Amino acid sequence: MRFRCVCKSWSALTCNPLFIETHRNFNGRNHTNLFLTTWDRATKQQQFFSIQIDQEGSPLPGTNHLLKLPTPLTKYPTVYNAHTINGLVCLYFPHTSIPNRSKYDFRVHLFNPCTRESIVLPYSIRISGTFHETNHFGFCPLTNEYHVLQVKKFLNRDMMEDSRTIFGNSIQIFILRMNSWRGIEVDHNDQPFDFHTCQFHRRSVCIHGALHWLHGTQDLIVVFDLKDERFRVIPFPKDYNYHTVYFSPTFGSIVEVGGCLALIDDKESNQSMLRLWILKDYQNQVWVTETIIFPSLWESTFRPVPFGTIHTGELLFQSPALVKLESSNVRVLLYNMKSKSFRTIEIILPEWIFPSSHTKLRLFPSFVDSIVHLSM
Repeated sequence: MRFRCVCKSWSALTCNPLFIETHRNFNGRNHTNLFLTTWDRATKQQQFFSIQIDQEGSPLPGTNHLLKLPTPLTKYPTVYNAHTINGLVCLYFPHTSIPNRSKYDFRVHLFNPCTRESIVLPYSIRISGTFHETNHFGFCPLTNEYHVLQVKKFLNRDMMEDSRTIFGNSIQIFILRMNSWRGIEVDHNDQPFDFHTCQFHRRSVCIHGALHWLHGTQDLIVVFDLKDERFRVIPFPKDYNYHTVYFSPTFGSIVEVGGCLALIDDKESNQSMLRLWILKDYQNQVWVTETIIFPSLWESTFRPVPFGTIHTGELLFQSPALVKLESSNVRVLLYNMKSKSFRTIEIILPEWIFPSSHTKLRLFPSFVDSIVHLSM
């Protein structure tokens, strides 16, 4: 990054998309950065920091402080959520049910942890009666563009019938370097799924230049292609019954596994087993299953949830029982898909991360180093 200041040709080289992709792929094979956040009730401050996992899968000493953001003064904790892709992080509030909204800046933040560069997106188009909004971060390799898709759910007062409440959905998209939000017209009656009951407020997964959600009431995956800006669907695999799966409100039941889309199936789980349906062939929609049996020492982990894979090929898990403060130590769960073996890594965190006993710790999806330039 310092070399950008040497001369114009070097600066241009580090902004070249091919150079950026090569740099990211090289780093992605050698290390992963765990992305964590803490929130302190006393100061109403949210801290973001990272810890690097080396090529052998061991944590390097030292914690990198990345960013600090204020959070609203509310009765219940309201903190930023995060989506990561190709080394960039999208930070946003997961909902809008916060009083005195005029006192706070609820705009979306894009952040590059490697370069420490960050931008705040402009305000999106306001929709009267909005009571819930969520943001989804994606990348389209065909256009080499990063997208933020924002879905707002609002009360449609013009269509209220007697005592029945009618809800509407508004979709807006932001493409990096275009510096503005743009509305997307969607004919709800011309979609291959029930638009109003789709769980856009849950976690999405971006793979193959498209965002993916579980629908919620229909047995299918909703797909939004970032290049064409159109919706389509992928049917559930046979024998997968989403309605019997334990659904985590925080993480959801859809995840990336080894660059593939995967569904979490724990209907037979007694907290000792978990099954993954992995879409190995995306074009032909070929699914395979992977059964994970937890060791006995993980019986008290309260259903660890897959959180994506790291550079070692291991599956990273999130669990409230293991990702917690224990004398400033954090234990992270990893599962090797090839050897079907488990391990935990322990990370010693500095005391400054926990300014008080009210500090809450959370693990976000990991990221790789990238030098992509955040400009609009």
